[in-house]
Amino acid sequence: MADDWTVQNEPDPGLAESKVEGQLRLDLDLLRAEMEREQEKLRALQDIGSALGSTLDLNELLEMVLDRMCEVMAADRSTLYLIDEGSGELSAKVKQGEDIHEIRLRIGEGLAGSVAKSGKSLNIKDAYLDPRFDAEWDRRTGYRTRSTLCVPMKNHHGRIIGVVQVLNRREGYFTTDDEAMLAALASQAAVSIENSRLFLSVVAKNIELLEIQEQLEKKIRELDVLFEIGQVAASALELPELLHGVLARTMRAVDAEAAAILLADPVTGDLRFRAAVGGEPSKVSDVVIKKGDGICGWVAANGRAQVVNDADDDTRHARRAAAAVGYHAKNVLCVPLHWDGGVGVVELLNKSSGRAAFTNDDVKLATVIAGHISTAIAQAEVREQRLREERLVTIGQFLSSVLHDLKTPMTVVSGYVQLLVSEDDPDKRKEFATTIRRQIRALDKMTRETLAFARGDRELWVRKVYLHKFFEEVADHLRPEMEGANVELRLELRDRGAAFFDEQKVLRAVHNLARNALEAIGEDGGMFWIEVDRSDEGAVVLTFTDNGPGVPGAIQGSLFESFTTHGKEGGTGLGLAIVKNIVEDHGGSISLESQPGRTSFTIVLPQNRATRPPPPPPS
Repeated sequence: MADDWTVQNEPDPGLAESKVEGQLRLDLDLLRAEMEREQEKLRALQDIGSALGSTLDLNELLEMVLDRMCEVMAADRSTLYLIDEGSGELSAKVKQGEDIHEIRLRIGEGLAGSVAKSGKSLNIKDAYLDPRFDAEWDRRTGYRTRSTLCVPMKNHHGRIIGVVQVLNRREGYFTTDDEAMLAALASQAAVSIENSRLFLSVVAKNIELLEIQEQLEKKIRELDVLFEIGQVAASALELPELLHGVLARTMRAVDAEAAAILLADPVTGDLRFRAAVGGEPSKVSDVVIKKGDGICGWVAANGRAQVVNDADDDTRHARRAAAAVGYHAKNVLCVPLHWDGGVGVVELLNKSSGRAAFTNDDVKLATVIAGHISTAIAQAEVREQRLREERLVTIGQFLSSVLHDLKTPMTVVSGYVQLLVSEDDPDKRKEFATTIRRQIRALDKMTRETLAFARGDRELWVRKVYLHKFFEEVADHLRPEMEGANVELRLELRDRGAAFFDEQKVLRAVHNLARNALEAIGEDGGMFWIEVDRSDEGAVVLTFTDNGPGVPGAIQGSLFESFTTHGKEGGTGLGLAIVKNIVEDHGGSISLESQPGRTSFTIVLPQNRATRPPPPPPS
């Protein structure tokens, strides 16, 4: 029996081996499961790494990180807080249904705030048992927070930039391995977030630089327009040319389809179109806008810019647009012009052909341009006034010269008329009458030549002239006036032959030089020589010399220009200019040698038939 009992209680080797195998299989299964979980985590880490590197959009990046964190950490929810650089608070966006809610925490507030302050992880099994936990969000949403794991996110400098928080592990509690895993994910997320921020910062800087570049280009265009307006204002000779030039550039600068400048009548205040570009400018030349009427009238009266981007709905403009502008205006920009003694407006129509609205920047640019236009108009009016005054002075000087030129023949006529009255001899009377008629013809010729000089006419009537006869007659005409001024006239005819020139014009030149000498010699009297000679080349050489005080060196270079005088009372400065024109019309030259006590004008008249102008037909 004992043997049987002993045999029955001995261990069964097969059963023991089976138990060991079963345990090994169980351990192996657990190991496989653990390996699969680790491999799953590794794959999740790889997926997160790939996902983090696939986008630089911060919102998309945060959403991707939170989704993968929940999956890897087997958590019910995850939240990623970032520190707001502006406020210094933690900020997180939480999706609830279709709505996105923002949670903001101060540093040190709540579990996430505590982690952000301390820089240390928190692993809590029951959040409600921790005094730092704020259950407000649970009460608002009905969610029940249990286990919580919070880790800080640090950048490569070790600075905390946020906090990652996962809630309610689906099985049990978060372990130390979970802490390490979440810390690794947080590090990856921090790098990606910093990269995203850097990228967004670069993009923002690039956008800012592009905006700055666009603004600079716009300013350069504006400066170019202002420079062009300045050039036009400086070069335009008349006000219409100025207004049209600046208006075209203003229209281009503001990208308007049409533009006009209207100036107010100084008496009535009514606006008249003085320049128009674009549209149908020819239709507005006679249009008058009553004082204070319409948009332009309002701007002129009030001195303030106005923009109307719905001209169709503006009753002030809609009824008058077709008549005043000549075509349909969708939008209007009007800025005032103002200068001493005048007002007006610049009207700009249809920004980008009516496809866009005028902006505040357009108003600012147009106002600046209007200021320059106002200054240009004021300067143009001053310039025109000065030119009118100069024309009046010139006319006065010219008339003075004409009257001065007429003095000699009128003196001769007066003297011979007196002789004619007292003379009984018919032959003498006939001689005196002939002399008078000759002087009257000379007066007529002189008048016509003076007018021709004023008009710039350079017509010659060249014919054969006997030098001895011509200059002896000249001397006879000059002696009475010379003797009356106590001046001795000497004529030296070294050449008494014939020459070719316009007799009346050369006579005019000789008279001008003689009178110039009389004025230079003055009341004390002196001497005046006329020398007639011929050069080796056959040119007639005429020298006129006086013993006056001489010509100042400061004006010798400009002596033959119009209105140049040198201290002669009542002098006009036209005499020598006329002489120079006459000589040059003959293809000749005139020169001056002057020193105190001796002044000589030398005229050279070429006699080469190839250079002598052909005689025009007599009028």
